[in-house]
Amino acid sequence: MNTYLRTSRIARSLRLGAACAILLGASAAGQEQGGQGAQSGRQSAFDRDLPMPTQTRGLDVEEHVGRGLPLELEFLNSRGEKVTLGSYFNSNKPAVMAMVYYRCPIVCDVVMEKMAETFNQMDFTIGKDFNVLLFSFDHTETPADAASVKKGYLSGYSKEVTPEVEAGWEFHVSPDVYAPRQLSDALGFRYRSLPDGEFSHPVAIYVITPDGRISRYLYGYSYPPRDLKLSLIDATNGKMARSLGDRFMSFCYMYDPLAGSYSLAAFRVMQLSGILTVTAVGTLIGALFVGERLRRRWVGVPAGEQDSLGSSMNEVTK
Repeated sequence: MNTYLRTSRIARSLRLGAACAILLGASAAGQEQGGQGAQSGRQSAFDRDLPMPTQTRGLDVEEHVGRGLPLELEFLNSRGEKVTLGSYFNSNKPAVMAMVYYRCPIVCDVVMEKMAETFNQMDFTIGKDFNVLLFSFDHTETPADAASVKKGYLSGYSKEVTPEVEAGWEFHVSPDVYAPRQLSDALGFRYRSLPDGEFSHPVAIYVITPDGRISRYLYGYSYPPRDLKLSLIDATNGKMARSLGDRFMSFCYMYDPLAGSYSLAAFRVMQLSGILTVTAVGTLIGALFVGERLRRRWVGVPAGEQDSLGSSMNEVTK
């Protein structure tokens, strides 16, 4: 792993450590205040429901499954080239998409890092089987920022980084606020700028069909390879299932919108077990039936012809 990626990950770890320290400090302070409140008979602020901070209100994701994206939107890629969103959806490949900003102190780095970890564990290849598209909603970021982040993640990819991979894993920016806002509205992703120049936003990634429609939302910081693979197979109506195992997996697992993940569907397993059982029993009955008919024909042949037939078969096998 090159120096750039190590340095980047160390910086991310330090930022995460700082955030954890702040949270732990707040938790400890809350416990101390809670103890003091209990002693004085008053309820601590940590023991009662408080309104959400103003910065995070109204920033939930509103799912628009099945909705088409505005494919006419234009962005700049990591090479500074102007590209339309639709240019990624004319090759019959689905896409994994995320809206981030590259200067994000913690959250976006973690999202992109977890995405990369999942891609490294999948048997699908970026650029060949699916695309990965990231879009910055910070209009002050430049193609140079996108190129720097792209370089780091490409260097950590577990498969060979071919031109196909480089073209399929692309980072984008926009010189204005309109294109990111229109894309985020289509995805149901809300973000808000803060006075310090940072942004408040939810955490989600999206699976997009080959024709540019929203197929699946994956939330949080964990994207199990199995779930992402099944999401991509679903997005292509099973066309990405390359083996019998993939087809069985896509048949037996169903997406649970309440859990936000795929789970084994018992009735699908029973259906598949029933089909396999009927097939096995049918095959056995067929083999027994054929064997019985051959036995009866053999019994009906006179003894002298049986010896002659047996001798002929032995000569053939020599």
